[in-house]
Amino acid sequence: MRAEKPIRVAALVDLPRSPEAGGHVKCWERLAEAAADAQLPLDLTVYFSGRHRTEVLGPGARLAHLPPLFSTSQLKFLPYVPDHTDLAPYHPRLARELGAYDVIHTTDAFFAFAKTAEGVSRRRGIPLTTSFHTDTPSYTRIFTRQTIEARFGASWPAKKLIDDWQLPERQGRRMDQRLVQHVRRCAFVAATRAEDHALAESILGRSRVGHLRLGVDKRLFGPHRADRARIEAELCLPKDRILVLFVGRLDVGKNIHTLVDAIAALRAEGVPLHLITAGVGPAEADIRKKLGSAATIAGFVLPCELARLYASVDLVALSSEVEIRSMVGVEAMASGCPVLVSKKSGVAELFDDTPAMRVVDSGAAAWAEALRQTAACAPSRAAMRAAALDYSRRCLAPWREVLDEDLYALWREASQAPGATELIA
Repeated sequence: MRAEKPIRVAALVDLPRSPEAGGHVKCWERLAEAAADAQLPLDLTVYFSGRHRTEVLGPGARLAHLPPLFSTSQLKFLPYVPDHTDLAPYHPRLARELGAYDVIHTTDAFFAFAKTAEGVSRRRGIPLTTSFHTDTPSYTRIFTRQTIEARFGASWPAKKLIDDWQLPERQGRRMDQRLVQHVRRCAFVAATRAEDHALAESILGRSRVGHLRLGVDKRLFGPHRADRARIEAELCLPKDRILVLFVGRLDVGKNIHTLVDAIAALRAEGVPLHLITAGVGPAEADIRKKLGSAATIAGFVLPCELARLYASVDLVALSSEVEIRSMVGVEAMASGCPVLVSKKSGVAELFDDTPAMRVVDSGAAAWAEALRQTAACAPSRAAMRAAALDYSRRCLAPWREVLDEDLYALWREASQAPGATELIA
């Protein structure tokens, strides 16, 4: 198929790559790898933030890195930033390179890469497309509040900023408005959540909004990776423990404290739960303090080892209330692992409300009750495990299929649509 002139696409991920990077970065690494092997008439370059270099994956795919001009890492007053990005209003080097592409695809609406893409698209008439990956407005509310509380504690300035001036909410609304502005400049949009579909369709119309799935590598993630006895031996765990796995950043944004409080309460009642965390973040000390030997904090876990954990533990706890897409959910389903998931996040809806997922209301008490009931009923966990494997077999797609059917089809339409660039003005 590469005999056909390839569509040149630049996908912009304004985040640094690292082994510890989150699902946004990992998603685009997997898509680029799929493009390298897909034999599509596609030439894909995924841009990340970082030291300038280019990694060629194949004849039709590469990973490029451009240094940030004003990274959030320079803002030393911030107590914690989960992922650093570029706050500059414009990136000249990126702008020069984007002129060589047929389609520019953004993966956020807020930072230097996206803002630069808007300008290049407008000036050069290059179609702009986007996809939703991170609920930045909600994270803005969470981390604005955390920053205020870290600097001012419970003092009157903190109460003034949070309760009276409602600074976290105002900052979140500002990001909401910015997202709408960006979508208006796009020719086509790919969305996953129903609410993101609704937002994009209200701006662009249904015909210009496609659906974006999350892919999974079933050779890596699957029930064949189960290794319970070895996991127990490596972690020095008694055989009577109910193993609960948390995957992601150990921070307030992922709602880890609610999960830890719930497990601590159940441990005090004698429920034999043991928490395993795969990820890094500032909540590590709090987890150790509250759970002690009832927690194994594994830090960063290689994908092959993470696959063993998914397939071997009793359940995964997806406590985050702010999710657009969930690689953890996909990988858990593929591994046949039951999942407890926050109702507020809406993740269960992304998986068609499969019985492999149990939806949990907000708060430590609700999580404690859900964990108590799930831990006490082995037949229920077995039924959830069977439902997960059935869902995986029927519904989970490989990354190459996601690239071909969800993104390449959208990029091709954007590059060929008559007057598509006029929609961007």
